[in-house]
Amino acid sequence: MYRRITVHLDHGFDCTRRTALALGLAKRHKAELVGVYASSAPPQYYYGESVMMSRTLNIMKNLQAQNRGAVQNAFLEAAAAADVPAVVRAGESSPSATVALHGRASDLIIVSQQNRDDVEAAHENEFVEQTLLTAGRPVMVLPSSGDFPVVGERVLLCWDGSREAARALADAAPLLQGASHVVVLTMDEGAATRNVESIPFEDLATYCVAHGIPAPDHVRRDIKGVGVGSTILNAAADYSADLIVMGAYGHSKFREWAMGGATASILKSMTVPIMFSH
Repeated sequence: MYRRITVHLDHGFDCTRRTALALGLAKRHKAELVGVYASSAPPQYYYGESVMMSRTLNIMKNLQAQNRGAVQNAFLEAAAAADVPAVVRAGESSPSATVALHGRASDLIIVSQQNRDDVEAAHENEFVEQTLLTAGRPVMVLPSSGDFPVVGERVLLCWDGSREAARALADAAPLLQGASHVVVLTMDEGAATRNVESIPFEDLATYCVAHGIPAPDHVRRDIKGVGVGSTILNAAADYSADLIVMGAYGHSKFREWAMGGATASILKSMTVPIMFSH
């Protein structure tokens, strides 16, 4: 069971959906919910050698504090209505640094897919990626569109036998234990994987059952001409998954995917929530 869940709060229109998802998970796991307010820092304007007049800076800080209070109060009211224990936190660093800092005292962090049309959201270059790489906790990313009243009923687990995949499985175990169907996806990357030693699928299935996770089905996909990101999203659609679980990177194409252009591709095209583990 997750006992403490962190959710990112800001002024974006996705904040309400993100909070609803977090409240549902917290209620299911009887967890405390931590709302971390992390919005974009006010711009700094310079003229010659001087910084913006202190009076103007104070006005901006007061406005930001008022806005923060409104967001935090709305979050606490929603939590009270759902009978979920909740606290709020905030910080002065960048959004990703603030969420990562406070999220380290939680079992799971929930953020949203970046949406540049959401002008009131906390904007930061690679906000999701930076949060994922620095938090030390699994990060669930909510797509900017779609309704997800239930997350974790039908799960697609990406498995390449790596350390990252093993950690993702362990991090997701509290959710997987409540799933009705789990599909393990392995990908044929051509010559790069044909001679790679891996554990038998039966051992992975035995581990799952031993931890109260439904016995998983196994599917293998060839990524040739498709790519890792598209293969994962296609498999999720084929098996009607409401959650994808995967390591942030592994070896060969997984590393290329996570550290290169395909990361942006899948985060841009994601259709269901994804739990990343790094």
